[in-house]
Amino acid sequence: MAKRLFALPSAVLQASAAARPTTKAWCYASLSRALGTRMPARYTTSTHGLYKAPTAIRLSCRRSIFTQSAPKGNKDSEKDLDDSQIYGISALCIAITVALAVYFYYYGKGGVYPTPIRNMLREGGAAYMRPKEKQDLPKALKCYKKALELLDELGKKDINHGRDAAHVTGLVARVATIYSEMGDLDNAIVTYNDLMERILSSAEMADPKLLVKQLMHTRLSEERRSNILRALGCASKLAETLELRAARWRRRSMVLADPALAASSADLKEAGRWYQWCLQVVTLTYQNHFNHIQLDKGLEPTSTPSFDPATLPKFFSIEIVTSLFYNAATYFSNCAQYDMAAPLLQRALDLLRPAVSKGDEEGVCRSAVLMSHLANAAARKSDLQGAEKILIDGLSLAKRFSKNSECLNSFVALTYSLGTVYQTAGKTESARVQYRQAIDVAATIGDKEAAQLATEALNRA
Repeated sequence: MAKRLFALPSAVLQASAAARPTTKAWCYASLSRALGTRMPARYTTSTHGLYKAPTAIRLSCRRSIFTQSAPKGNKDSEKDLDDSQIYGISALCIAITVALAVYFYYYGKGGVYPTPIRNMLREGGAAYMRPKEKQDLPKALKCYKKALELLDELGKKDINHGRDAAHVTGLVARVATIYSEMGDLDNAIVTYNDLMERILSSAEMADPKLLVKQLMHTRLSEERRSNILRALGCASKLAETLELRAARWRRRSMVLADPALAASSADLKEAGRWYQWCLQVVTLTYQNHFNHIQLDKGLEPTSTPSFDPATLPKFFSIEIVTSLFYNAATYFSNCAQYDMAAPLLQRALDLLRPAVSKGDEEGVCRSAVLMSHLANAAARKSDLQGAEKILIDGLSLAKRFSKNSECLNSFVALTYSLGTVYQTAGKTESARVQYRQAIDVAATIGDKEAAQLATEALNRA
């Protein structure tokens, strides 16, 4: 299963905002499978979403661009350093500066921790907060787990370091993230569950309405609100990881038969429970907040408010909510529950609409991706006319930023999908036109596999 491209930001888990999406975020809707044409799994609707969840090094806090000027002083000494050495020193300075910024951003001031724990965190950060190819995940995990062990022991004596303290739960979230990145899904799931139990009571995990009441309380402490939002992000990541493990079980079921298949079903069921829990927290909180605004204006409250950034609670970001809606929608689509998936995708589009109206590049290209999946839901319900309209609208968005890699990738996906719709509807010549466009753009951006798929579809049309 491909890695999730639109995941609820790690920022929610670790109290930061979301990073920009990756430039290679393929978003082919699984229209071909819905309509009976062939397309490999790489280009079908991902159970992992649109935007790649930011890792700790890809911080939300829009990192400053550090520059390294040439050293002043003796010119002869400057000549002793060649370009590679200067750039190496510059890169080292940048890495140290960013690592320190990340350390303070996630864990707070170093003074919060006793010296042994602070040293462990710094050592873990040095191994983790670097480019992916240079990360030492096993070492980072060992350091973070040891720091967490010491914190938990300290928390038994000092309430300031309790199990639910923000700097402690942030560390638990980091450990879970590293397990996921290492592919150790079993331990990732155990750690996400541990994080939930640290922050929430059994009653709160069973009834999300209890959290809605807390979030709406004007005197709720900032630390508690931060922890609730972290739990929300954790629940979504837990559901996502359960989906991944379910996919593994399905692959094993080819060998292990029924036992593996039963485990896959159990994981999918649990993933659905957590997605529903997340959706209830967000939608009920939004509904309460929206109706408070309505009452202040002397208007009647409603049980089905339209999602609008202007009326979104300040503690919910557009990124968080649209990501959650998308992830849940892909889950429901994969479970063939398209009537539940489509409204969530539409709500996500509603939240992005103001950005699209302003011509915001990121909002436009993300909306194009969302529309490819909304078209998939329509096609799955045999609404070819509706799917066609959505795909055409999506293409009009993707064309607006021809140099944006997400828009370009979306254009190929949408064009190919529109070809499959036309082919299924018997409009062979129109389908061939779309396939040719997909081939041309795929070749331009250097995706040989996409070009080959479109070529094969063209030959079959």
